[in-house]
Amino acid sequence: MKATITGSDVLSKRILADLNSGLRVSEVPNLYPVSLDQAKRLSRFKRMLHLANEHLEEEHCNRFMLMGLKSLPLAQFFKKADWAGIIEILSVVTEETTRDELQILINGLAEKRKRIAEFKENADLILLDLENTDQLLREKEMEFLQLKKAMEEKINLFKKYTEPVYSFLIEYLGLYEGKLVLAKRVNANWQRDLKKKRIIVYDEEAYVYFLIDFNAFVDELKSSHQRGLEYRWNPDKDIQRMKQLTPWVDVPEDGKYKLPSALNEPMNEAIKRVKNELKEIREKRLTIEKELRAMKKKTVHSYREMAEVSDFLSTINLKRHKDLQDKALKWLHQRGFIAVAEFTLPNGKKADIFAYNESQIVIFDVKASKGDLVTDKQWTDYLPYCHDFYLLTPPDLEAVASETINDKDCGQFVDTDGGLKMIKPDNRQVDTVDQQKELVFAAGQLLSRKFIYGY
Repeated sequence: MKATITGSDVLSKRILADLNSGLRVSEVPNLYPVSLDQAKRLSRFKRMLHLANEHLEEEHCNRFMLMGLKSLPLAQFFKKADWAGIIEILSVVTEETTRDELQILINGLAEKRKRIAEFKENADLILLDLENTDQLLREKEMEFLQLKKAMEEKINLFKKYTEPVYSFLIEYLGLYEGKLVLAKRVNANWQRDLKKKRIIVYDEEAYVYFLIDFNAFVDELKSSHQRGLEYRWNPDKDIQRMKQLTPWVDVPEDGKYKLPSALNEPMNEAIKRVKNELKEIREKRLTIEKELRAMKKKTVHSYREMAEVSDFLSTINLKRHKDLQDKALKWLHQRGFIAVAEFTLPNGKKADIFAYNESQIVIFDVKASKGDLVTDKQWTDYLPYCHDFYLLTPPDLEAVASETINDKDCGQFVDTDGGLKMIKPDNRQVDTVDQQKELVFAAGQLLSRKFIYGY
């Protein structure tokens, strides 16, 4: 008859001591009343214990030893040298912790880490977006500062000329890529003359008239003014003249060119707009910088909070969770539902309880701690896969749960001394459930597997 071993009993300790002294695993069943499988499990425990003594503090090593062979599911953490995970789980186990409860702890840690990773990913995306926006605004601010400086330099250049030359230059000239251009058409005949003399040159790629010789342009302007010739844009005459030469061209009444740049007004209007743009950019940057500081502060605080707060990993809350889950399964069964625990939905989310009957699918989400209830922001991902959704909590979390589901109008149950009590029905009107047939079949498969294989 084979003995029952736990890893911490006297027989286990004798076998472990012999294994440490060089005894082969295959020889153990010849010397002790254990099976080869038991010997192998003790050998695995020995290797894990050796690693624990190397990397863990005495307190956690003692907890690991007390767990004995129940701690073998932690092998995955030892294999990955995930000491932080091992420490977090060992911090909440006791000698009475069962193997099932240990597995719940392992699943809880995985879920917690997943939530932290999702939170951090979302926070990083928001921060990246804010930082990119801030960078673009900085670049735009620099661009407009340079444009403003260039325009002010040109305006200072124009100031040395008396009227009406000064006001004409301010009204009719603009800047494109740092060079002077016609921002507005001048008298059609005079413009053709300027083009013929190559004082202005049309760029067919940029659709812009560049001033090649500014001094010659000013001389021609002065000469036309002194001789009483027309040089300003006159829509009544000039549009007709231009139509005679190019009848297909659509000429605006104000004669302004649509420059392919941010600066498409005459100088006096453009510089005002650039100043306003700069003001808006600076205000936006101040807002962005404020959001960045707030987001970074919130991210660090929330990340630490999520990483450090482990109340939903405590043994007490895990037991509460399991008790609530068992009660809900029995409650549903008594009312004609086929119910299954830990059911994975098509979107990858795991429902605490998934249940169905001839016409209805119900999901229960069990929350045993305030930390779990408050930090879980993704419970709404269950809604497409059920007709009714209920939060199930202990009585002390009733108010928090009510607030959580209020916006979505979902249902709520509370555990009482007299059994589960419905606090609020699910008032959503759900006609169809996503992949209903596939869900029911998958739930049946899971139940069948648990019955056949035990897991």
